[in-house]
Amino acid sequence: MDDVAQRLNEVWQKLHAIPEPAFQEVKTAAYLAAALKKAGYMVKEQVAGTGVVGVLDSGSPGPVAALRTDMDCLLFKQPDGTMRGIHACGHDAHMAMVLVAAERLAAAGISRGKVKIICQPAEEIGQGALAMMKAGALDEVDYLFGQHVMPLTMAKSGEIIPCVQWTACTLISAVLTGRAAHASQPHLGISALDAGTAVVNAVNALHTDPLLGGSVKTTKFQSGTTLNIIPAKAELGFDLRSTSNSEMEQLRARVIATVQAVAAAYGVQAETRIEGTCPASEYDQVLVDLARAGIKEEVGEEGLLPVRSTTVGEDFNFYPLQLPKLKTAFLGLGCDLGPGLHDPEMHFKHEDMVHGCNVLVRLIEKALAL
Repeated sequence: MDDVAQRLNEVWQKLHAIPEPAFQEVKTAAYLAAALKKAGYMVKEQVAGTGVVGVLDSGSPGPVAALRTDMDCLLFKQPDGTMRGIHACGHDAHMAMVLVAAERLAAAGISRGKVKIICQPAEEIGQGALAMMKAGALDEVDYLFGQHVMPLTMAKSGEIIPCVQWTACTLISAVLTGRAAHASQPHLGISALDAGTAVVNAVNALHTDPLLGGSVKTTKFQSGTTLNIIPAKAELGFDLRSTSNSEMEQLRARVIATVQAVAAAYGVQAETRIEGTCPASEYDQVLVDLARAGIKEEVGEEGLLPVRSTTVGEDFNFYPLQLPKLKTAFLGLGCDLGPGLHDPEMHFKHEDMVHGCNVLVRLIEKALAL
C-alpha cells in the first residue's frame, strides 16, 4: 500500500501542477495518455477535443467495465486581474485514483472482457460527457463508475458514499428589450427595468414540489446605466434545481413561459437562453450494491455510508440518461476535504486516495465477473 500511496501522490502532484480549463486540457491529456500507453493500454487521444480513452482488452469475451475521470480545472480571478487555474474541485485527485487503478488492473491482468478508462474534459461547464458520447467513447461500455472527493460535511476520512445523488440544474438567461426614453418623459418609453422587476417577482413566486427539492432563484438582474434615462434593456439570470429530471423539464418550461408572458404584458421583447444544464442522478441498483460491497471490503461497515444527496450538479449523469442500456454508479470519497469544493484553498487528506483507488480496482474486477 505504501507503493500505491507513493504513486498516487506522484501522479497528483504532476497533475495538480498543470491545471487546465475546459477543453484546454492539452498537457493533462498528454500525461494521462503517456501513462496509459506505458501501462499497456491501447490509447485514443483527442477524443472530443482533449479527451483520452484507454482500452485494456483481455482477448476473451466478456463485459466492458469503465472508469471515468474528469480533467478540467477551475479559473479564479487574481488581484491583478489575471485568471489562474486551480484544481479546486478535486479533478487532480480523481485522475490520480483512476490512473493508478488502471495501472494496477493492467499489471494484474484481466481474464475476460475489457477495461476502458474514460478521461473526460469539460466537466465544469457541463459539456464534456455529451462530447465524449458524441465521439463514441462510451459506445461499447456496459458498466461505468465515477467517483468524487466529497466535502467534510458529507463524508470524513475513512468513509465512502456508495451512491451520490446529484441534483438536476439548469441556468437560464433572459434579455428584455423595451424602448429608451428620457426620465422626464417616461410615457415615451417602455421600461425594461420595470418589466424585469415584474419578471423577477413572478419567477420567484413559482412553486415546486418540496419532496423533489425543486427551487428557482434569480441570480442576475442588470439594467440601466444613467440615472435620468428609462432603460431599454434588462439582463436576468436564473438558477433552477431539482432532484427529479421530469420536474426539471417542467420547471424549465415554466420559467421560460413566465418570462415571456410577463414581458409581453409589459410590451417588451424577451429572449431566453439555456446557458447550461445537468441532469439528476439515475443509477443502476446492481452496481450500487456492488459499490456497497467493495466499500465494505475496503473500509469496513463503519466506513460505509448511506446514500447521500447534494444540491450540486455533475455532468456524469448525462451518461445513463443518454445511454439507457449503460449501468452506472457514482461514489463519494471522504477525505476531510475543506473548506469546500470550488474554494481556491481547497485541501484534503491525500492518504484517502488509497481507499478510493482500491475500491475502483475492486469494482472493475467485480463488474467484469457479472
